[in-house]
Amino acid sequence: MRAKHLGVWGSSAYRIESADNVERLGRLTQSFQLEGKVAKVGERGGRIYLNFADNWRSDFTISIERKDVPAFAAAGIDLKGLAGKHVRVRGWIEWRNGPMIAATHPEQLELLPAAAPAL
Repeated sequence: MRAKHLGVWGSSAYRIESADNVERLGRLTQSFQLEGKVAKVGERGGRIYLNFADNWRSDFTISIERKDVPAFAAAGIDLKGLAGKHVRVRGWIEWRNGPMIAATHPEQLELLPAAAPAL
């Protein structure tokens, strides 16, 4: 249904966006899903950060609280091993040092094939 843009997939609110266009993401706060290549993984202040460019203060980031890490591990997702991997994340975009999605459940994060199609 998503490929044919049927149902909710026809709504721009549920369109998959690229994590590469930070300016556009600034206008998409409160949208739902993004995909891109994780550039770096960092850990600080009780959180793991998946950064999609070199500048964590302005790029797109996925934030995972340390208390939620075991659920990701149980689902087979090695958060610290995601640098260089293509992922899709679902959640509401907020603006915290750039666009960010706080992932609380492993179902929000989908690993994509290495050659993910361009958007």
